[in-house]
Order: sequence, then structure tokens, then C-alpha cells
Amino acid sequence: MKKLLVVMLVLGMASTANAMLWISVDGTVDPPDTSIELMPSEEVVIDIWGDGSELPGLFYLGISTTSTGAGSLDLANATNLYPGNDIWGPSWTDNQDVADFLGVYNPFVTTSLSDNSLEPPPLTGTLVDGIIFHCEGLGDVTITLFDGGGVALDSQVIHQVIPEPMTVALLGLGGLLLRRRK
Repeated sequence: MKKLLVVMLVLGMASTANAMLWISVDGTVDPPDTSIELMPSEEVVIDIWGDGSELPGLFYLGISTTSTGAGSLDLANATNLYPGNDIWGPSWTDNQDVADFLGVYNPFVTTSLSDNSLEPPPLTGTLVDGIIFHCEGLGDVTITLFDGGGVALDSQVIHQVIPEPMTVALLGLGGLLLRRRK
């Protein structure tokens, strides 16, 4: 019984050690990989979320060069919600050397979650909101969040799929029934 308690405490500490910054998808913080499935031309909103244990600084978000699917990130509506951060917001970084080091496609997203005050507020809650991921083909896409030193903090796999044939057939039959009603 005592050994079981020690094992549970060690596992509990390991899970809290991983807490820091996460990618949230459509408002779900740190979703399981199996929950994100998109069809070509669909999109999801990617956010950067913190639990207060990570220090402010520079962060990168990019699509892995080992991804098998096609997709892109869009910053047109992205906003930086970190308090006091009016200098740096999410922006595209066009640096092939850094992209190669991180293993992401170039250009990629960079943001600075820092505050010029002596005691910056903790990185808690939604920090960057509204980064759109567009599904552009079949396969898996891995989106990874890195700290300023290139350490991977979180990643999210998005499965891009085609609906099964039966679903397409049912949609077609539904369309015929709607047409026939008119």
C-alpha cells in the first residue's frame, strides 16, 4: 500500500511538472489529439493558454515540417490578451534558420508575452486569442508551441479527414429529399 501511494505521488508530481503553456483549440484547453478532426476547408481557432507557472518571454507557434497533411495558420484576427503587452503581439516571423532549428515551416508565428514592469503578471488564462488553422488537405498536422529557447511546450495533432462514404451518401439523399419537397 505504501509503495502504491509513493507511485501515485510521483505520477501526480510528473503531471504538474508539465503544466505551463498550452495550445487551446476552439476554447478547449489542452485537448486530446483524438478529439480534433477536420475536413478539407474547415478551420479551428488556436489560442495560447497559460496556467501561471511559465515565465513571460518569447514564444513560437508553428506547423511541424514532418506533418503529412496540408494546413496553414492565419493571424488576421489574432489578438494578444496578455496584460501590459502593448508592444509585441502575434506576428509572422520569416527566419529560415530559426524555422529549421524548431522544425517548423517558415514563416511561423512569434509572440512576446512580456511586460516591462519589474514584476510581470503571471501567464494565466488565454494569452493569445484568434489564431486560425485552415485545413487544406488530408493527413495529420502537428502544431507545436515553443519557448524562446526552442523547447517544445505543447503540441496538438489535427487529423484532416474525408467523411466516410456512407455519410456522403446520406448527405446526398438528404439533398435529393429537400429538392423533391419544393
